[in-house]
Amino acid sequence: MGDIVKGETVIVRQEYNLFDNEMINQEGIYVKTSPVTGKHLVYFPQVEEWGELEEVERKHPGEVEEKNVDIVGRIRTLEYTADEKLRKEKET
Repeated sequence: MGDIVKGETVIVRQEYNLFDNEMINQEGIYVKTSPVTGKHLVYFPQVEEWGELEEVERKHPGEVEEKNVDIVGRIRTLEYTADEKLRKEKET
């Protein structure tokens, strides 16, 4: 799955319980794959939650459905800024 695109629709192909919602055969939005664990980070808009999955199937490989464009455009990796802010405060 090295060429999977952020925003692709994927289908869960493993048993996966997400806060009492069984997600097998459900669609989600692919975000990225962890280089450490190899798990895929997927957002599930129907339950407004995130999951880390080992097995997914690509619905339309290489294509981002129109319904996913807005959400993936707003997803950013968390940046830690507190340490930088504290450092700057100590310098003044």
